[in-house]
Amino acid sequence: MNIRAERPPRNPSERWFHHLAPRPAARLVLVCVPHAGAGTAAFGPWADALPSEVEPVAVRLPGRESRLRDPVPSDWPTLAQEFSHALERWITGPYLLFGHSMGAMLVYEAVVRGLARPPVRVLLSGCRAPHVPRALPAIHDLPTERFRAELGRLAGTPGAVIADARLMALLEPMLRADIRLAETWSRPADAADILPVPATVFVGTDDTVAPSAAVSAWRSLAPHGFRRRQVGGGHFFPYERTSEFLGLLDDEIALCLGTSRRSHRS
Repeated sequence: MNIRAERPPRNPSERWFHHLAPRPAARLVLVCVPHAGAGTAAFGPWADALPSEVEPVAVRLPGRESRLRDPVPSDWPTLAQEFSHALERWITGPYLLFGHSMGAMLVYEAVVRGLARPPVRVLLSGCRAPHVPRALPAIHDLPTERFRAELGRLAGTPGAVIADARLMALLEPMLRADIRLAETWSRPADAADILPVPATVFVGTDDTVAPSAAVSAWRSLAPHGFRRRQVGGGHFFPYERTSEFLGLLDDEIALCLGTSRRSHRS
């Protein structure tokens, strides 16, 4: 989770997007949407590890960093519409859309609502399909002490942050709003919209938040192409098993670019 406050954005596009490694000659933009409670720093370590043909861009959601005072929308249609408008205005050229956990939910909600320029492919990480019930009990409406005790498991919140009463008083409304969106996200199987673009899903072998079967269920919503990638680790495998995950992400990028995969990572 990133809690760092930043200066107000000078460029309007910076309100939503942080260009981790500007590459004007890149053939693809990789737009990365973070999990609940997280900010753009979640993707900082990826920038130098990605191929030079790709420009990594991290999404800055409401309620964090330089958008600390922006309220998190209370419903998916509003958040998805705001995000879609930002994508269509500020992301030019071909792009991939990656999201982890709640970020993957937002990717889905934006794409199925119809983008004027859809992504080449969506990359959905650590996220159950919308017609699959959540695997764990909800925590977003728990009393304060119990809610904070559960944050490390579901939102990756550091213990030092949870122990800081003043900081948590500032962050808790955003965290509850994010987690509420994630925990109440659901679509009946007969009403779940089909993805209009190919999809790749990433699943952690020991992920109890988004178990393997729940992630694999995306196959039924991806008639235009589906790939499943497995990574060791629990729910935060992209950040805890970074080398292994980025190796698989390299594969996906190479396939989208039609190039040979780079050498395997150590």
